[in-house]
Amino acid sequence: MNDNFDLDRFQINRDLVSVQMEAKSAAEVITELSLILFERGYVKSSYAEAAVAREKEYPTGLPTKGCGTAIPHADVEHAIEPGIAVGILKEPVKFGQLGDTSNQIDVSIVFLLSVTKPSAQVYLLQSLVEVYKDEDLLRKLQAAIDPNEIVKEVNTALAKVKAEIR
Repeated sequence: MNDNFDLDRFQINRDLVSVQMEAKSAAEVITELSLILFERGYVKSSYAEAAVAREKEYPTGLPTKGCGTAIPHADVEHAIEPGIAVGILKEPVKFGQLGDTSNQIDVSIVFLLSVTKPSAQVYLLQSLVEVYKDEDLLRKLQAAIDPNEIVKEVNTALAKVKAEIR
């Protein structure tokens, strides 16, 4: 593992989770989650606009089993502290598919990343992709209405990934 990456700093906490989130577009989801990160000091005021612009150019929707997911983020110059905001959408919204800008994915779970080191981004994305392979976990997250349940499930899953890559 890269010495510059500290997966322990990417714990999810209740203050960064939004359940039954209502949004009409990927941009709206990203903007709302960015505001959560901004209000808690994780990102700069420029973050939301940068993340929305990046998502348009480099979409992050993943056709994961169970429900569609997305992992939008902005470049490191817009981040202050590492963190992950989680949005569980009441109704899916369309995100462009990762690696295929012409395809759209119905997304129900969004992990908005605040990454402070470029080297950390690759490892964090790989870690989340491992989490996304767990269809049962995704279904639990999609159905959850208690932010504490989401925090517990995601942090448990990330802990398993941490153990595997150490």
